[in-house]
Amino acid sequence: MAGPRDGLTLSQLRYFVRTAELGSMTASAAELYVAQSAVSAAIAQLESAVGCELLLRQRSRGVVLTERGRAFYASALGILAAVDDAVDTLGSERLSGALTAGCFTTLAPFWLPEIHERLTSAYPALDVRIREVTGDEVEQLLLRREMEAVLTYSFDYGRDIDLLRLSEAPLYAALPEGSPLARRDAVTLGELAALPLILLDMGKSANYFLSIFHDARLRPEVHQRFENFEVVRSMVARGHGYTILNQTPAHDLTNEGRRIVRVPISDARSTLRVGVAHRRGERLSRKGQAFVDACREALGDGPAASG
Repeated sequence: MAGPRDGLTLSQLRYFVRTAELGSMTASAAELYVAQSAVSAAIAQLESAVGCELLLRQRSRGVVLTERGRAFYASALGILAAVDDAVDTLGSERLSGALTAGCFTTLAPFWLPEIHERLTSAYPALDVRIREVTGDEVEQLLLRREMEAVLTYSFDYGRDIDLLRLSEAPLYAALPEGSPLARRDAVTLGELAALPLILLDMGKSANYFLSIFHDARLRPEVHQRFENFEVVRSMVARGHGYTILNQTPAHDLTNEGRRIVRVPISDARSTLRVGVAHRRGERLSRKGQAFVDACREALGDGPAASG
């Protein structure tokens, strides 16, 4: 017997998803080249079909997802992605629709622009959306199906997340130019532990850097904590301490034009890898696989010491 759900349409889902993302029916209508009344009517019909309010209308402030709307949004994304993937299988190399992926915040300046360019050049019809994300966001964004894949580090994201490893993330000490240790070929963790540490503190990142000392039975002197990669480098360049990093810029100048010196750590080896996180037990769509391929090509073509 036919029921209300039989009246659901892909257009309703697409209008709902884009309106939720943009927070505005007006903006959604403009992007989709339809009248605002068409978007409003489609979403109202969708809410009637599912039997609950999905979007909260706020006068002069657009719309926001209700609690049920957030759950439905994640499912709707999956449905639309599955439809796009099914259509894509009919064309040998064609990819269309939206690819929503993520890139860990400190990796983004090094790899996001190139990955985006590779995807848009190879698949002109593909709507590529790559967001910067923090380590604490990766698991929830993947499990809520707001993203299919995320380029990130091999942190522990729980048993429901797998990581396809692509490259290593070498470890090094960054020191001010005037430091006596900056003239060395290598330093030890013991030598560093006695100095003030400028810690890159982004949750999982901070835990990882501190664990390197903990594993060596050392306790570093944490002087300052910052969430921004360039702030950490600038503080080091000004002589406020040292830091430990994995990412390797193409030059040793900070945004201020000051210089830091990279020195290997002789008694510490990074266990960190860079790879693509995705939901365990699910096959990546063709768009998801295209994202993985673009990440692999970008990291493979980049400097070996990058991370």
